[in-house]
Amino acid sequence: MTQPLNYTPKAIVDLLAMADQAEATAPLTSAGLRYLISKLQRAEAFVLSDAGQLLDRSKPRPELPGLVVRPPFPVVALEYVANPVHWDDPIYSASPSTRRIALAWDHTDDIPGPLASMLGRPLTRGVIIASICFYDEHQRWMPIGVAVHVDYEADWHRPSDKSAFRDSMLASGRLSKEAAGARTLPATPIPISPETIFAAAGAFGAAQAWDMMTADLMDEAGAYMDLCWALACKNVSTRHQRAPEKLNKQRIKAGKLPLHGFHVLELAGAPLGGSGEGSGVREGPRSHLRRGHIRRLPGERVTWVNQTMVRGRGFLEKVYAA
Repeated sequence: MTQPLNYTPKAIVDLLAMADQAEATAPLTSAGLRYLISKLQRAEAFVLSDAGQLLDRSKPRPELPGLVVRPPFPVVALEYVANPVHWDDPIYSASPSTRRIALAWDHTDDIPGPLASMLGRPLTRGVIIASICFYDEHQRWMPIGVAVHVDYEADWHRPSDKSAFRDSMLASGRLSKEAAGARTLPATPIPISPETIFAAAGAFGAAQAWDMMTADLMDEAGAYMDLCWALACKNVSTRHQRAPEKLNKQRIKAGKLPLHGFHVLELAGAPLGGSGEGSGVREGPRSHLRRGHIRRLPGERVTWVNQTMVRGRGFLEKVYAA
């Protein structure tokens, strides 16, 4: 049974404290924090497992229309526990974070004026994806300095830019050559904490600062895209689990924020390679996990194939929600 993580109410408390502290010394960051808080307060939470990974990210995603990335609710918060990551370059793992929130919302021209003016042009219809992380060293929730905007009408393109971060991902096995060469949907950076961005650019240079923020955003953007592709499948649905009313009454009486209900994915696909019984012996490599993935069907349809443990004899199905 999937258990609630309740990261979002705790993040709201920490971000409110940060926004108050930053009001005098970093007013742009304070505005960005309050903007994120307003989204968190409206977010429908999804609890994800396995470091937020639903798809095998070593493989390119199917090139579905950009509108697929529109969130299932106006605002969603994907909560999950992060796995430790070891980069070749320690600059990308200087601040370990074991709990993560991928916050995404349908853009409605409501970015605070000072932040919107930094963009230089109005944003088109699309989704904004932000990252909010629990930093173990500081024991508090903090956002990444930038978010990204993905246009619903954007065309898939092949990235041409090279970066130290991309090289580090390839060297560490976090990015496969196949995925690195695949086409993607373009993303536009959105400032959330401008003073943090300016400080990072001053200390490391603009290119290195963007690499570092890309590293921080990568898992949240990937988790959100995984969710969108999964929900585009004909055999995937969601189930809502309500928060306990009695517990919330006690929390409100104690002056605490109430806990939220949350959504989990119901994956109804069959395991790849057969149903197990009656399929006979399958010779192959030693046992390994085959992550859930999308299979294309005729007529631009897609279906979900559940995560599966591949063994020497048959298959043992493992799904994300029971």
